[in-house]
Amino acid sequence: MRRSKLSAEVLAGYLPEGCVEPVVDWFNRRPVVLRITRSRSSKLGDFRSGTATISPVITINNDLNPYRFLITLLHEMAHAEVYFSYKRRMAPHGREWKEEYRRLAMPFLEPGLLPEMIRITFYKYLINPKASSSADVHLLYALKQYDKPGEGVPVFKLNPGTLFALPNGSVFRKGEKRRKLYKCECIDNRKTYLFNPMAEVFPLQPESGQKPGAAKAANMN
Repeated sequence: MRRSKLSAEVLAGYLPEGCVEPVVDWFNRRPVVLRITRSRSSKLGDFRSGTATISPVITINNDLNPYRFLITLLHEMAHAEVYFSYKRRMAPHGREWKEEYRRLAMPFLEPGLLPEMIRITFYKYLINPKASSSADVHLLYALKQYDKPGEGVPVFKLNPGTLFALPNGSVFRKGEKRRKLYKCECIDNRKTYLFNPMAEVFPLQPESGQKPGAAKAANMN
C-alpha cells in the first residue's frame, strides 16, 4: 500500500519546538495516517485500526495548544503500538497501552522541551495514565495555561452558589465539592451533575441573570 510520508512542515504549527522530528520519524516508520480535524467536543483525538486495504488512522483536533496536541498524539500513538504488537483486541487503556504511552513519552520529558509545570505533571500522570488526560486535574490545569483566552472560566474559580451556563444554554448552580468533582444543580430539571474543576463555563451576572456572551453561547447548539 503506497502512503505519502509525513513532513515536518505539516506538524511544525501544531507541536512544540523540538518535538516535531521524533513524531515525524515515528509516522514514517509506522503505516499510520495522521489527520488533523476540526474541533470535536466529544474527543480530542482517536485511533482507528485499518484493514487489508486501509491504513490505520490517528485523528487529532486542530484547535489544541501545542502541548495538549503532543500529549493527545502520544496517547493515540500508544494505541497504534498496541495494535501493531498484538493484532488482537486488548483492553483499550490496559497495561500494554500504559507501557507504550510511557515509552513513547519519555524522550519528550527531557528538561527544556516542555514547560517545567507541564513536564512535571505529565511525568506524574504517566505513572498510571488514565483514559483521558483531562481526568488528571493537575495536568489539565497545567495545559490550560497555554490555551487561547476565552470567555469561559473554570468551575473551581466560581464562588459556591454561582449560576453559570454551558455553551448549549443549560444553566447550573455551583454546589459543594465531592472528592475531586463539584456537585452542581441544573436549574432546568433540578438534577445534580458532577463537574470537573477545570470545566470551562460561563458565569451569569446577578443583575440580569446573564453574562454578555452567554446568550450567544446558548444558541451554539
